Amino acid sequence: MGRRRACILLSLALSCVFFSRSGRADTPPNGRARGAEELRREGTPPVDPYFDPITVQGQQARGFYASGPYVRVKHLDGLIRAVKSANLDAVVIDLKDGAGRVTYDTQISVLQPQIRNYLGDPRALVAGLKQAGLYTIARVVCFADPQLPLRVPERAIVHVRRGTSWVSWGTGGTWLDPYNAENQQLVVQLAREAASFGFDEVQLDYVRFPVDDGTVYARFPAQDERTRPEVLVDLLRQVDAAIHVPLGVDVFGLTAFRTGDSDGLGQDLEAFAPYVEVYTPMLYMNSMRTWGRGSERRAFGLVREGVSTLRERLGPRAVIRPFLQAFEQGSDHYGPEFIAEQIRGARLGQADGFLFWHPGSRYQMLRRGMLTSPRDTGAFPLNGRAAQRALRTNEPEEREARRIPSSNTSTPANK
Repeated sequence: MGRRRACILLSLALSCVFFSRSGRADTPPNGRARGAEELRREGTPPVDPYFDPITVQGQQARGFYASGPYVRVKHLDGLIRAVKSANLDAVVIDLKDGAGRVTYDTQISVLQPQIRNYLGDPRALVAGLKQAGLYTIARVVCFADPQLPLRVPERAIVHVRRGTSWVSWGTGGTWLDPYNAENQQLVVQLAREAASFGFDEVQLDYVRFPVDDGTVYARFPAQDERTRPEVLVDLLRQVDAAIHVPLGVDVFGLTAFRTGDSDGLGQDLEAFAPYVEVYTPMLYMNSMRTWGRGSERRAFGLVREGVSTLRERLGPRAVIRPFLQAFEQGSDHYGPEFIAEQIRGARLGQADGFLFWHPGSRYQMLRRGMLTSPRDTGAFPLNGRAAQRALRTNEPEEREARRIPSSNTSTPANK
C-alpha cells in the first residue's frame, strides 16, 4: 500500500512539471514527456523554479550608473530629471561601491565602519524613483574592498611572502577571499538589504577572482577543492535563494567571447545561468583597446559582436543588458556619435537594453548622444523573448518553497 501511494504521489508531481502557467500540457498525445533539451530545441523553455520574473520594463531597461556622491548631490528630484532628460528609464545605484563605502545605514555590523550615508533613506529614495516610472537597480561590489580586508585581515586574500593583505596591481586595493564562507554570506546579506528597500533588481559587481599579474603573490586562506566557477556559482545560488527579485551580474567583456573560465576569473557564464536573470558584460573600448585594430567604428563592432556572441551562447532566457562606455579614455573618437554607435551595436546584437558607465557619473555627452539618433536609442524590441521568459516562471508559491528563510542566513556579522 505504501509503495502504491508513493507511485501515485510521484505521478502527480511529474504531471505538475509538464504544465505551463497557461495550463497547456507539454506532454504529447503519446504520453512521452519532453525533456528540457527537447523543449529548448523546440523554442519552448522548461519551467525554471529558480527564475525570478523580470518586468518588460526591466528587460528593456535603458539607464546609467549613479554613484553615492552623485545621488547625494542630485537628491531625488535631480536624479529623476537627470535620467529622464537623457531619455532613459533606469538607474543603477551603489549600495556598496568599489571604494568599500556602504552608502546607507546598513544593519550588517562588520560593515558599519564603512558607512557613508549618501542615500539618506534608501526606501524613500527607491519609492520616489519608482513612482516617477524608473526601473531601479542596486549595485553591490562583492570581493574588491579596500577597507574590510585591512580591518579584518583573516577574511582577506593574503600576500604569500609578507603575510599581510594582498594588494591588487590592477585595482590598487585589497580583496576579500571569495572562498571564505563569511565573505559569501556578507554578499547575501547585502543583497537581502537591497531587496528589502524595494529595488527592482540586485546587480553584483566584482563577483570574480582577481586576475592581474600580482596574483602570483596571492594566497587564498579559505581555499578548498572547489574550482573558481564552483565557488561563484555557490555564491549566486545563495544570493538567488535569499532574495525575491531578479539577480544580475556584471562580467568582463571578454567573457562574452570565451566559454568556460580560461582567464581564471571564475566567471563561467553558462554555469551562472540557473541563478542569474540579467547579464551585464562590460564592453568598453577602454578595456579592449586592441580589439578590431585598424577597422572603423570599433566600438559599434565590439558591442554588436560581444552581445550577439553572448546571445547565441545563452539563448533567449537571459536578459542581456551591456554596460557601455560614457567616458573618453580609450575611445577612438569621443562624442555623441560614439555614444550612439554603441547603442546601435547593442540593438543589432540583440541586447534587451543597455546601461552607461562613467566612474564619476558625468553624463553630458550621454545626453547629447541619446539625441543624435532617437530611432536607435529608444526601447529595443524583445523579439518574443519576453513571452519565452514568462514560461520559465513557476507559480509564486512554488518559487517561495525553495527560498532560504531570513533566519537561516544570519551570521555573527549581523547579530
